[in-house]
Amino acid sequence: MEKYYEKRIPNGWLFSLLLLAIAGLAAGVMLDLRLASWVFDPQADWAKIFAAVSPVAAFWGLGAAGFMTIDVLRDRKYWILGWLVGFVLLAVGPVYMADSLMEELHLSWIIAWIAGLLISTLPALLYAFLMRKATVEDKLKCIVILLIVCVGSMLIVQVTKRVWDRPRYILIQQYTDVPFSAWYKPASSIAEQFPNLMNANSDMFRSFPSGHSQSIACLFVWALIPLFTNKGSVHLSMIIAFVLSIATMASRMVLGAHFLSDVCAGFAITYLLFAICCWAFKLTRKNPDDEYDDDYDDYEDDEDFE
Repeated sequence: MEKYYEKRIPNGWLFSLLLLAIAGLAAGVMLDLRLASWVFDPQADWAKIFAAVSPVAAFWGLGAAGFMTIDVLRDRKYWILGWLVGFVLLAVGPVYMADSLMEELHLSWIIAWIAGLLISTLPALLYAFLMRKATVEDKLKCIVILLIVCVGSMLIVQVTKRVWDRPRYILIQQYTDVPFSAWYKPASSIAEQFPNLMNANSDMFRSFPSGHSQSIACLFVWALIPLFTNKGSVHLSMIIAFVLSIATMASRMVLGAHFLSDVCAGFAITYLLFAICCWAFKLTRKNPDDEYDDDYDDYEDDEDFE
């Protein structure tokens, strides 16, 4: 027997990255426009690749929640509901990713659909597979966290975009009469001044916050696997998620799609939800009374592992 829940999400990670995101927002007050003009390179191929694939991180979370929902309910009287919920959660990713790949990389629809299906489904299946030895209770916790972090952050970002109406840097570059707007105040009045541009492409007024940064930050939910299965490294999962988040945030600025404050805000929204879930489910504390039998594969609802 080895201690279960021995691995934790360190509070140091949670607080330091939240503070870093807040610092980025503060720096954006002075550096947004200057930094955007310095790094702007709309032809950067590496940035286009990140733009095409980074949204998939949120859909991995949705897909993993779908697979685990099917797994948890498969032997119960509500198994049909489990399959229905699982199918819905799994269907969203391939549709969005196919569209993203066609738009960003100009792939043919058949290649985009095949690639979208594979890159959105296979990692989600891997996530559910790695969680197979977790207890039913912990799988349910994981499903709830995945939905709160991935769906919740997506909804917050998309609603905020439509309230803020902040012009993207690339729009300011193309139309010099469109003024720059600071991140801390809505820019609806600016959008109203350019109704033709707004009607032609409203997405150009959706700079704040960054949806790609919101989505890639969903990678931090992979750190839940070591917690609930006691396999793997929490720190390695957090490091990989952080590095890929930084790369994605940089790519959005390089393409002129977002300012520094936009990407920091998108990241902060997802990461704050992740941190709140970790604190709410007490995933930052060690409980020496909980134990885990690593050789026991089949967990039942009514069994108490001590």
